[in-house]
Amino acid sequence: MRRIDLHKQAVNDPNVTATVLLVIAADHLGTDLLTWDPETIKMEVDERFGKFPVGNFNKLMAAIEITTTNSFYSELPAFIRLCNVLYNGTFDPREFDPADAGELAWGLTESLLLWPPDSRDDNPFASDIVKYISKALDAEGIMVPPDILRLGTIDKQMKWDEVQGAFSDDPGMFNAIYDMEKQKTEEINKMVKDRLKQMLHQLETLELDNGSTKDLIERMQGTLSTRAKASDKLRPHTP
Repeated sequence: MRRIDLHKQAVNDPNVTATVLLVIAADHLGTDLLTWDPETIKMEVDERFGKFPVGNFNKLMAAIEITTTNSFYSELPAFIRLCNVLYNGTFDPREFDPADAGELAWGLTESLLLWPPDSRDDNPFASDIVKYISKALDAEGIMVPPDILRLGTIDKQMKWDEVQGAFSDDPGMFNAIYDMEKQKTEEINKMVKDRLKQMLHQLETLELDNGSTKDLIERMQGTLSTRAKASDKLRPHTP
């Protein structure tokens, strides 16, 4: 299959990630596209790939915003919007769409890979973003955060200790809560790992005219390793 056909197949895949879309678009249009307005980008990608799916165009624009601004880490409305778009491409400026734990987990994962913050910054997120992540987890009854969300949460060990103390005389109830917690967290961790595996595989198999994805993949794997070690330090103590 020709390179252009492979790229067209990828950009029409509803499950394609923003990262893959950005790599493909930059291969065809050059990195100057990062400075273009959305209308110009849409015209150019439609010309090369046919009618670009709306959800995937939203993902592409999210990737460009993350790589050219600091809004994901510093502005709560942008953070929520970008998490939703990175997860499934949906965006409606007329309605507020809160990001749930799964959307937050994938949004943080892909943004950290697309444009990682300074490695010396233990928590690069604005305080209202940290509070939002914690409240979103609380709203879903998640006291043991999924791996990636430990990087943006506060006082979860205290919350977990409170639950352990409240049910210290009823181990059966505590174990039921712990098992439910574990299942929710494991489902989100599995979703993130499956998406990462698919994204890295797609990047490995992309044929590019300009350069290779090898360096990008190596950088991403290095970031994943660093962030995994950081999140392990924040893992709540469980029985």
